[in-house]
Amino acid sequence: MILGITGIVTAFILVGLLLLSLNLYSKWPWPVKAFTIVLTSAFYIITYFSFPPLLGWPTTENPPEQFRLISAHVAQPNKETGDDGAVYLWLTEIENMSTTGEPRAYQVPYSNELHERIINVNAKLDKDIAQLGEFKEPDDSFNEITEQKRGMKSVHIEFYDMPDPLFPDK
Repeated sequence: MILGITGIVTAFILVGLLLLSLNLYSKWPWPVKAFTIVLTSAFYIITYFSFPPLLGWPTTENPPEQFRLISAHVAQPNKETGDDGAVYLWLTEIENMSTTGEPRAYQVPYSNELHERIINVNAKLDKDIAQLGEFKEPDDSFNEITEQKRGMKSVHIEFYDMPDPLFPDK
């Protein structure tokens, strides 16, 4: 993104001016002109909400089933501000044991169990012990029980130490 925000703002201004000139000097009926204005405004809003995932903000999609954990950060819930808290994971998807995909940031809901796991995993990452993870879809019956108990959804992620690579004999 070479131009960044300046380029986006300039493009929106040009589209707005083009729409204004078409509506002022055309002989289109007023309902068509009003519809184009509403449609253009809707696209401004859609574009506004479409850019954060492109700019590297964490996605709220489910993480891949198997991944390598690069880093993790926990934002604890704050009762004063009403923030529910979140766990941020930087992962690479494991295609097979020899290749991984490009890193991507994920945001998952905060839970005490996951927070404890992240503390243990960060301690291992600090000791340069690579970590593998496995995301499992939560069981709906179990999820309903945990939601009633704690008022939040539970995400089930297991972490494992990455095995040492097997080198061929010389």
